[in-house]
Amino acid sequence: MEILLVLLTFVATLGLLGTYLYFQKTKQMEQKLKDPKRIELTEKEAINKASSKAKSLLNEAEKKAEKIKDKAKKYSNEIMKLADEKESRLDKREKTLLERSKTLDERYDKLEHQEKDIENTKNSLKTMRTTLQQKIEQAAKMTKEEAKKQLEQQVESELKDFVAKKITEAEYKIEKEADEVAKDLLIDAMQRSATDFVAETTSTTFEIEKEELKGKIIGKDGRNIRTFERLTGVDIIVDEAPNQVTVSSFDPIRREVAAIAIQKLLADGRVHPGTIEETIQKIKEDIAREIKKTGEKLAYDTGFNDLPIEIIKLLGRFKYRFSYGQNLVKHTLEMVNIGQQLAQEIGADVQLTKKACLLHDIGKVLTHEIEGKPHHHISGDIIRKYLKDEKLANAVEAHHGDIEPKTREALLVNIADAISGTRPGARRDNYEDYIKRVKALEDIGNKNEEVKQTFAIHAGREIRVIIDPKKADDKQSKVLAYKIAREIEDTQEYPGTVKVNVIREIRFTEEAK
Repeated sequence: MEILLVLLTFVATLGLLGTYLYFQKTKQMEQKLKDPKRIELTEKEAINKASSKAKSLLNEAEKKAEKIKDKAKKYSNEIMKLADEKESRLDKREKTLLERSKTLDERYDKLEHQEKDIENTKNSLKTMRTTLQQKIEQAAKMTKEEAKKQLEQQVESELKDFVAKKITEAEYKIEKEADEVAKDLLIDAMQRSATDFVAETTSTTFEIEKEELKGKIIGKDGRNIRTFERLTGVDIIVDEAPNQVTVSSFDPIRREVAAIAIQKLLADGRVHPGTIEETIQKIKEDIAREIKKTGEKLAYDTGFNDLPIEIIKLLGRFKYRFSYGQNLVKHTLEMVNIGQQLAQEIGADVQLTKKACLLHDIGKVLTHEIEGKPHHHISGDIIRKYLKDEKLANAVEAHHGDIEPKTREALLVNIADAISGTRPGARRDNYEDYIKRVKALEDIGNKNEEVKQTFAIHAGREIRVIIDPKKADDKQSKVLAYKIAREIEDTQEYPGTVKVNVIREIRFTEEAK
C-alpha cells in the first residue's frame, strides 16, 4: 500500500514538472515569434524560396514550350512538303488534260473532215450507181423490176433442184438413222400385242334348226315376239333369210340377252310370255355376273385390283362392245401392253400410262345413254367422278387430240391408241367411212394444178398421181410427191401407210398412112 502511495506521489510529481516545462517552452516560443528580426528573416526566406520555385517552374515551362514549338515546326514542314507534292501532281495532270484535250480537238476536226469526204463519196457512188443502172438497163434492154423477176424465176428453178436433192438426202438419212429404232420399238409393241378382230355390227344373226320354229318365236297373234321386244328392247327379224333369226339393237348387251334367250327357249320348246319373261330375267342376271367377272378379270390382268365397283362393271361391258370391228377387251389389253412398253422406253410413269390405257375407252359403253358428248369426254368425267384424279382424267380424255395433253403419259396414250387402231388387221372401216377416206386421198392429189388425175388403189393404201408433163418436170414431180405425202400425214387418219406414186409420162404418137 505504501509502495502504491509512493508511486502515485512520483507520478503526480512528474505531471507537475511536465506541465511547468511546457508552459516555459511556450513562453519562449512566443517571445521568439514576437521578435521583429525573426519575423523579417522568415519573410525573406519565404520570398527566396518562392522565387527559386518559380524559376524552376518557368524553366520547365520554357523547355516544354520549346519542345512543342519544335514539334509544330516539324509537322508544318511535313504539311508544306505534302502540299508541294500534291500541287506538282495537279500541275502534271492539268498539263496532261490540256494535251489530251488538244489531241481530241484535232481528232474531232479530222473525223469531221472524213465524214464530209464519206458523204461526198456516197453521193458520188449513188450518182454513179444510178448512171450505171441506167446503162445496164439500156444494154440489157430490160428494167430493174424485169431483171429481178427473171432472177427470181431462175433462183426458184434452181431451188426446186436443191429441194428435190435435199428431200432425197433427208429421206435417206431418216431411213438410215431413225427408222431402225422407231421400227423396232413400234413393231415389237404391235406384234407382242396383236389381236384378232370381229366385225362391228348393230345386229346379231344366228341359225335355227327348222323354219317352223319361227312360228314359236312369233307366237299367237305375235304375242311372243312382242314380249321379246318389250322385255329386251330389241327388234327381232325372222323373215330375212331361211333358218335365220336376226336380233337388232344399238345396245350389244340387249342383243346378247335376246339372242341367248331365244336360243334357250327354242331348245327347251316351251315358248310363251311367262317362260320368256322368266328366261330373260335369269339371263340378265347371268349377264350381269359375267360383266362383273369380265371387269374383275380385265382389272386383274392389267394389275389394278383396287378399282371401284362402278368402274369394274363398266369395264366388264367391254366384252359386248366393238369399235370398228375390234373388241374393246382385246383393244384395251393391247393398249395397256403398248403403253407399258412405250413408257418404259422413255422413262415415263408406267402405272399412270397403263391405268390411262385401261380406262381410255370406258365412256364408249355409255355413248348410247349420254347423248351429245364424245366417248373420251365421257371417260374423263367418269374418272373425275369415281377416281378424282385430274392427271389421269387428262391422259384419258386427250387421246383424240381435241383436248390438249398436259403430260408425257397423255401423249403415250394417244400414241398407243393410234398404234392399236391403225395397225394392219386391227380394225375394219364401215362402207361410208371407207369411201370418205379414199375420196379424201384422191382430193389431196387432184387439188394441185400440175395433176391430171389421182387414183386411190389397194383399199386406200396407195395413190397414183398422174402429172401433166407440160406443167412439171421430173424434179418438180419429186417435190410434189413429198408435198402430197406430208399433207396426207397431217390431215388424214388411215391404217398403216399410204404410198404416193407420182407418174409423169410423155407419149409421142404418129400415124402411118
